[in-house]
Amino acid sequence: MAFQNTLDGAASFCAALITSAVCGLPAWFTVMAVRAEIAPVWAYAAAGGLVMIGVILTLAFIRKGLAGVAPTRQRRR
Repeated sequence: MAFQNTLDGAASFCAALITSAVCGLPAWFTVMAVRAEIAPVWAYAAAGGLVMIGVILTLAFIRKGLAGVAPTRQRRR
């Protein structure tokens, strides 16, 4: 069981990395577009919202990874 919990934790850490990339890269490109005056200034709000969601989800997956819980579960197996 300990090996399975280790794999579940690793899967949660991978989910945290993927989540930070999926939320972080579009937010970064949005900020760069606003600075280059391609996008309107209100796009900063959208980028900020995406960053906030990404941070919350990433921290949740890291917490699950430290506890050895799979990303799609609430408790250990």
